[in-house]
Amino acid sequence: MVQVMESSSYSAERSRLLTQALGRNADRTNINRRPRLGERGIAALLFGAGILSIFTTAFIVIFLGTEAVAFFQSRAWVYSRMLVASPGAASITLRTDTEGAVTTSTTILLLDIADGQRVPFAAESLIQIGDEIMRVVERRERSVVVERGYQDTQPAVYEPGTPVLALSETPIRLSEPLSAGATQVTLPDGAGAQFEAGTLIKLETETLRVTAVDGDTLTVERGYENTLARDHTAETAVEVERYPDLLTYFTGTLWQPQTGNFGVLPLVEATLMTTFVAILVALPVGLAAAIYLSEYASIRVRNILNPILEVLVGVPTVVYGFFALQFVTLGVLRPLFGVDIYNTLSAGIVVGIMVIPTIASMSVDAMSAVPRGLREASYGLGATRLETISKVVLPAALSGIVAAVILGISRAIGETMIVAIAAGAGPNWTFPPNFTTGAETMTGHIARISGGDLSYQSVDYNSIFSIGLTLFVITFILTQISTIITRRFREMYE
Repeated sequence: MVQVMESSSYSAERSRLLTQALGRNADRTNINRRPRLGERGIAALLFGAGILSIFTTAFIVIFLGTEAVAFFQSRAWVYSRMLVASPGAASITLRTDTEGAVTTSTTILLLDIADGQRVPFAAESLIQIGDEIMRVVERRERSVVVERGYQDTQPAVYEPGTPVLALSETPIRLSEPLSAGATQVTLPDGAGAQFEAGTLIKLETETLRVTAVDGDTLTVERGYENTLARDHTAETAVEVERYPDLLTYFTGTLWQPQTGNFGVLPLVEATLMTTFVAILVALPVGLAAAIYLSEYASIRVRNILNPILEVLVGVPTVVYGFFALQFVTLGVLRPLFGVDIYNTLSAGIVVGIMVIPTIASMSVDAMSAVPRGLREASYGLGATRLETISKVVLPAALSGIVAAVILGISRAIGETMIVAIAAGAGPNWTFPPNFTTGAETMTGHIARISGGDLSYQSVDYNSIFSIGLTLFVITFILTQISTIITRRFREMYE
């Protein structure tokens, strides 16, 4: 007869047997609490390490946030510019036949171009027809595609043969000399529309505040911000202040803080481009290596291949960077695809190679944690090894594999030296993304700017902290996604 013992009786009996085996007249609670040599010291050390890590993380976040706020409160002095017609541009006209007529909705302008002559208006340049300013979107053989009504001008109807003027930006300069005691600033025709009361302007080392605008004449308060009022000659360039704001920061496509352009999208785009290529390389290779090491390789082969795979982790990233530049770009991609010397494709491929051990090792651990009983049950039902891997092992290890992939993405986003060497050293916005040209990632830009000769608290200097905070937020979001997915799909086994 099998005697069934109640759970409470069983627990009590187990505690009694443990106490008897240890030779102590104490219950299980006392056994767990008995002192051990150095245990309290180790516990205190671990507690201190945990507190230190928490405070370090909090300090970094606070520091980045404080410096990022300083960036959005800093300003850049840039030359105030106005659009003028380029010399000799009036020789280009709309086509003289009826097809050259332009209505208010026309976006393709047919131009009167002689045989063998190229359209002189490049993409992103500005042109003027009558009083309307247009932005060139695309240059074709004998026509241009334009964006109408640029800078709040009104689209109109134009007859065939109307002149098309190329516009260029030129700094606004004083039309007349300004003495130290004068309060009237005279500007070129049409330049006064860019200023309003309360605007701060700068003439050389003097700051002035505009109090009134009358056409192209500005009434100003001299010697503002404790600067010295002085004489200024005609042709002195007028500078205006520019502040970064969140909307421009997240939507702008030009990143040049020193000229008042604060759009971070080119850096974010380049970072995502290299990360995308890296995951395309690392995910299939790393997952395939993990499946082989976990399910196919013998113990001997696994002991040989694992250290070889881990060697990739020990290679300095600067070596990876020169490998990407010298071998991948110049030796492979440029002869095959004609890519530029600096390009995001090469950088992404090599970052992917660097990330392979991260994804492979974590995926091996996730698949090794799947109980062998599940595999044996699958084999017992007649499944092949491949079916067992695809329908049992991988679904059971899904949470760990997803966590490995997201960790690999975070590692690729945070990589610095490879992208700084192989991707390029200038922000470049391309849409759709162009992987064959150079671009600068967020980490690459931080490395380049922080190593330059920049004055402390300048807008360029403060910008690296706003980029760092943006990078931290992106990585934090990825970490939270990994945590959610891991908890959602985690399989618990007894």
